[in-house]
Amino acid sequence: MFLSLGVLCQDAIRLDLPESMNTVLNDPVTLPAAYSSKHNLLSLVWSKISDNSQKRTMIFSYYPGVGGRSYGEYEGRAELVGEASLKLDRTTNEDEGEYVLEITFDEVGREEGFVRLNVMVPPVVQVGPSDPYVTTMGRTATLTCAVRDAKPNVTALHWERDGVKIDSERSRTKYGGGNVDVPTLHVRAVSRADAGLYTCVVSHVVSPAAASLKLIVLYRASIIRISDSQEGQLKERVTLECIADGDPAPNVTWSKDGVRLASRTHALSGDVRSGTVTLNSLTMNDTGTYLCTASNGVGESHTKTTHLSVTGRIERRRGLNSASFAIIVGAVAGGLWLVFTLGLVVYFGRKRREKEKKKKYAFYYNMGKHEAPTLELPEKSLKPSAAYAGIETMRRTARQRAGKRYARALYPFMPTEENELALEVDDVIEVLEGEDGGWCLGFLRGRIGLFPSNYVKFLSASEVPDDLYQYAGDDGKLYSQQLQVKGDDRPATPRKTGGDKAQLREIECIEI
Repeated sequence: MFLSLGVLCQDAIRLDLPESMNTVLNDPVTLPAAYSSKHNLLSLVWSKISDNSQKRTMIFSYYPGVGGRSYGEYEGRAELVGEASLKLDRTTNEDEGEYVLEITFDEVGREEGFVRLNVMVPPVVQVGPSDPYVTTMGRTATLTCAVRDAKPNVTALHWERDGVKIDSERSRTKYGGGNVDVPTLHVRAVSRADAGLYTCVVSHVVSPAAASLKLIVLYRASIIRISDSQEGQLKERVTLECIADGDPAPNVTWSKDGVRLASRTHALSGDVRSGTVTLNSLTMNDTGTYLCTASNGVGESHTKTTHLSVTGRIERRRGLNSASFAIIVGAVAGGLWLVFTLGLVVYFGRKRREKEKKKKYAFYYNMGKHEAPTLELPEKSLKPSAAYAGIETMRRTARQRAGKRYARALYPFMPTEENELALEVDDVIEVLEGEDGGWCLGFLRGRIGLFPSNYVKFLSASEVPDDLYQYAGDDGKLYSQQLQVKGDDRPATPRKTGGDKAQLREIECIEI
């Protein structure tokens, strides 16, 4: 790299060299040189001038027709490149200085040129006082940074913690120094947050340099959690835990009434430790206060307590003994018997209500069951003038039916008791007593009995057919002829009453 260019002239000779050149220690360097002349070259010699005595030490010489060679400590390191340039391999600090080039021509004599070589050395940074640097929380940490062998001197210096630059100018209460004028960094009142990797970084023309150390801040052990006070049952298994933090990692122990207990310690994280004591089968003697102690040699130990109360009630969790099993079986059996008893009460209660309801209509039922007396009745005249024939019969029937109620069977019903009526679909029953929603008393086919109201449809007087009548058949039985219910398009079907003339005569005399 040329810093400046000097030109030396004499009649018919021109010699070009830079004023100075820079190189880095251990790197190769070339001192450039060139000449021009109309005369013949006789010799070319490179020498180095001693700084103290001005004595010249020959480095390399060249003679046309003979060749060139290097001398002394430069032998094997110096060579001629190009027309007149000198190349040095693996430069050292001793290579720095003033170099002279001497050129001799015939007829015009000798000419000289000068160039200065500067050997630059990158800085070496050293931090201290040690790595790692250990201090205690609350103290001031002093971190040194020494820069050696820098040529030229460094231009800037600063500190970093975990890769982040520390601005000591803005945080003067926390930091002091840490710059190019005062390389030592002072960290006041260190805390756990100040621990980390500290690096001293310097700037140099060759390249930046840095060195690091680890700052470790020791702090006393501190219990951060302990098991809450609790109650335990006899024979139970209880574990008490105590967690502590500290640097160095704390030692956690348990004791009761001044007697140290067997415990187990394991690491939860870097500086956090857990100490546990396990009581496998509690006894009444285990009741008391348990003390956890955490210590690490920094400051005083830290202690906390918890209380354990053991009660005499034994809680069985793994199974049932014979007594418990018997109690459970007895309770289940008693429950089933109670359900069975309640079922019987409900059943007989319903039966009793049904009997009471049917007893209410027993009078009418018994009337329908009376055997007809043996009477000789006169034959009814079939002439139109008879009292029961023609229009007069229709009028009498209408008057009798005006205050009566009827119902038509929607579903067939088979009686389960003798005081119940058998129903077939479309049977028309004369309702003697009862309403929709329960049992009713009715008359059908010469019998009085009970029938369920939800099996029938109650009819108004206008819905009862006008041509419902009874007649005597050839077999001596009475028949009821129902042609058609109003609103029903199905044809009428004759239905047998099931009673003889005497029975029908007796029933017609009943006043409801």
